[in-house]
Parts: sequence; C-alpha cells; structure tokens
Amino acid sequence: MSENVAARYLAALAERGIDTLFVNAGTDFAPIVEAYARNKEVGGVTLPAPVVCAHENLAAGMAHGAYLVSGKPQALMLHVSVGTANAVCAVINASRDRVPMVLTAGRSPVLEHGALGARDLNIHWAQELFDQAELVRQVVKWDYELRDARQVEAVVDRAVSVATAPPRGPVYLSLPREVLAADAAEPAGFAPRTPAPTAVHPDPAAITELADRLAAAELPVIAVMASGAEPESVPVLDELCSRFAIGVADNASRYLNVRCNHPYHLGHQLGPVLERADVVLFVECDVPWIAARATPRADAFVAQAGIDPLFSEYPMRSHRADLNITASPTALFTALAAALAERGARVDPGRAERLRDAHRAAVEAREHLRERSAPRAGQPITKAMISAALGALLEPDAIVFNEYVAVPELLGRTEPRTYFYLPAAGGLGWGLPAALGAKLAAPQCTVVATLGDGAYLFANPAACHHAAAKHDLPVLTVVANNSNWSAVDLATRLVYPEGRAVAAEEERFSDLSPSPDLAAYCIASGGHGETVTDPERLPGAIEEALHVVREQGRQALLDVRCV
Repeated sequence: MSENVAARYLAALAERGIDTLFVNAGTDFAPIVEAYARNKEVGGVTLPAPVVCAHENLAAGMAHGAYLVSGKPQALMLHVSVGTANAVCAVINASRDRVPMVLTAGRSPVLEHGALGARDLNIHWAQELFDQAELVRQVVKWDYELRDARQVEAVVDRAVSVATAPPRGPVYLSLPREVLAADAAEPAGFAPRTPAPTAVHPDPAAITELADRLAAAELPVIAVMASGAEPESVPVLDELCSRFAIGVADNASRYLNVRCNHPYHLGHQLGPVLERADVVLFVECDVPWIAARATPRADAFVAQAGIDPLFSEYPMRSHRADLNITASPTALFTALAAALAERGARVDPGRAERLRDAHRAAVEAREHLRERSAPRAGQPITKAMISAALGALLEPDAIVFNEYVAVPELLGRTEPRTYFYLPAAGGLGWGLPAALGAKLAAPQCTVVATLGDGAYLFANPAACHHAAAKHDLPVLTVVANNSNWSAVDLATRLVYPEGRAVAAEEERFSDLSPSPDLAAYCIASGGHGETVTDPERLPGAIEEALHVVREQGRQALLDVRCV
C-alpha cells in the first residue's frame, strides 16, 4: 500500500526536527489519521507524536509553552477555517512573543466530487472561505497552501526556515483534504534544506558609540523586558553588568532576563530608575516606558536595541531614541563587553557604590513587601502573599507561567527559562495551556501556572484539565480568585479617576461573581483541588499541592480566594 501525501508531510516535519504535533481534529484530518495508522502497521519512519487537545486555544498554547522551555520550533494542526478562528488569539500571542510555530490547518476540499477526499459532508460547503489564511495573515510571517505532492518537502522546509529566522514567529500552512489524500507513490524529490539565518550582530560603529556613553556615565542602566527569550543571553548580561558597574532594571519582564539577586539589580519599578539614569539602554522592550507614568530624563542618552528595535510590526510606536541598534541580545551584550573592556579605565570607581545603594533600596522594598505578605489570621489573602508563599517552596529549576497575578520579585527566580509572563498582546487564556506544553517538553521540572480567575476561565479549563489527565501532565495551577477582572477596573480608574463609575464602584463590567467552584474542574479530571480562604492555611495548601504534582504525579489546583 503506497503512502499518501499526509504521510509525506508528517515525515517532512519529523526530518526537520519537529517531534510533536499538537492537534484539534476535524473532518479534514482523515488522511492524517490514515497516515499514522498505516505507518504504525508497517513500522515506518518516526513521525511527530500527536498530542490531542480538546480546544484550539489549548493546542496553540501548549505549542507556545513547549517552545519556551525547549527552544525547538513546534507544529500544530487545526480544523479548517473554524479551528483557525478559534486559535487566532493564541496566534497573536505567539506572534508578539516571537514564537516559531508551524500552524497548519486543513482546508475544505476544493473538489465537490471525483477524487479521494472530495466533499462528502454538508459542512464542506459552508466552512470554505474565499481566503482562509486571511484570518491570521496580519500576525504570521508567511502563509501558503500545499498544492501538490511533489512540493511537500520544499514547502515544509520553507515553513520551518521562515518561522525560525529572526525575528522568529508563527507561519500558516493550509492543507486541502484531497491533496493530503492523494497518492504519493513517487519517491520524494530532492529538497535542499534552507537553514535559518545566523544571529543578528550589531553594527561596530553603534557599539563604539554606546560603549563610550556607558563608560562615561554616572549611573548607566540596561533595561530589559524580553532579552531572556534568548536564554544564553542571561549569563552574558549578568557578567556585563557586574564587570562594568551597570545597573539592570527588569520592568514588566516577560522572561527571566537577569537573576533576581544580581548585585546591581535595581528592581521592577522603572520610574525611580529613570529619574537617576543618565544613559539608558532598552533591550527588547516593545514599550520601554509609558509617558503617563515615567520617562527618561530630558538630558539622558537613550538607546534601544533588539532584533527589530523599531518593532515595525506594531502600527504605531514613537518612543524616542538617540541610537537604535539591530542585534540579538546575546550578540549585543557580547560586543558591548568587548568594547567596554577597552574602556575600563574611564569608568568612575564611585558608580559601583551608587549602584549598590540603589540595589539595597530595591532589596529593602522587596523585603518590606515580603514582610507585609506574611500570612496573618484575620487578614485577606493578597496576590503578593501567594507569590511569597510560592517563592519559599519552589526549587531553582521550577518553572512559573504568570498570567497577571504573581509578583516576580517574590518568586525568587534565578535560572533562565524558569519564569514566563503573559505575552505582550495580552490574549487571555495563555498561562495554563502554556504550562501544560512546558510540562510535556520538560517532564522533570515542577511547572506552576499562576492565574487570575478571569484568565483561568478564558483558558477553557475543562479542556486543560482533560489534557493534563490524558497526557499525564501534573501541573500546579494557582488561581488568585477575586471574582473580578481587575484590569477593567484599572483602566476605568486611569481614564476617569474622578468618574462616576469609580465613585459608585458599580457597573464597571468587571464583576465575575458568583465564582464557580474552580477546584471542582481539576477534581473532575482526577486531580487534587482545594479552595483556600484562610491566609494561615495558604503555605500548607501550596506545600500539599506541590507534593501531589511532584510525588503522586497528579495535577493540582488551588482556588485561592483573595483581594
């Protein structure tokens, strides 16, 4: 029995290093299903392991999380137009987070009859769009439709290469059913690999100018938001700042960019840093500052750097810069270290002490927050209290996916790839699926998702807990449940601080009460669930839940009722 085009497609993915295929299947999957069955029967080549997901947002979120901890591009396949539509939010997250993802979707059969795989169900007419890829074209790097068996290897090669080329991101490939079902009896043609371009290195003249500014500065600062997307950049930045007395600010970070106990770490609040810094280098900061809150000094030298320092995929962004440098974080920090080594004599010996003073102030603020977050009888549970309790119990290699609620300075993360924050686009429902994908890619690690109750509901929790049970993914989910969408209230207060909605504390479209019994979702899929209302119970509840996921290999959820 000859193989079909679907089998050729799956083999091409495997040949290019993709070992997992996250799927949410539909009628377009018949050739894919048959390809796996035939391959198993004949003991064929190793194909990507299918991971069945009960919702498209879950599939895309798991692929996102798997990439974050493995560094390997991921692939998923969804059901035609409707499946693509369900995943658009997750694809926007992946795009803004620069996640290399080969997103494929079946396409309603083009032919109405006369070929294997042609239309045979009513929905094949209604599900066809004039331009299916239009659903995601604004947020993917490339889109295409597979048209012939003879181009399978070349198309997959181009998809993977474009997805992994800097700046990385998702691509979209549609797969008509009758093309997948077609016979692929002819041997695969020669398909040369197209490797992704190498790292983007900075312009030497720009490095010279920046190194001169940093060496002469009274209080220089490197502000990082997503440089840790390159885990190898973390120790390079650590050494750069330590060696040449440069402060590092970690504002609204989406990755572990620098260890929390770095001697020149100036905290997570950018305002006080910008008040003092005379040279600021922003690295991979899509929003380096918000003018309504804080801006660099008028006399400060401001540089911005990254793979795309202008963030050209954003329709509008106008933060000032005296110097823009196109470079990957690792290449940038490495070049800066070499240039500053030649200028070490110019560095003011007194600035190390100034930075240590600023660091001590940040540490004191953090410890004061930790002290105020100690559980006390009669007090309400706060998000900081949850973070402090987690930070005291997590091992160094534990991985935290934070969707809004955790306080990063209290988590104590020091290792690359151990902290991830909601992507810049803010598409809710990301944290728990991403944590599940991370656990699949790194089963030896403790994985925790910290979510608000709104974000948890967005994640399609029944589908998530089903996947945790089905694929043996014991993740701890901690929900900070205040029965409220706090972001809606915050936005209302910022725009109308003296408005009637703020004064009346009503009709703000943020009330999620009454809260469901969130722990029951996890229990229904065989996991451990507990609702926590007593602050003195919180540390013990977290410790027990961690024991369940580490020792019993079961998922766990804590529904923490808080303010």
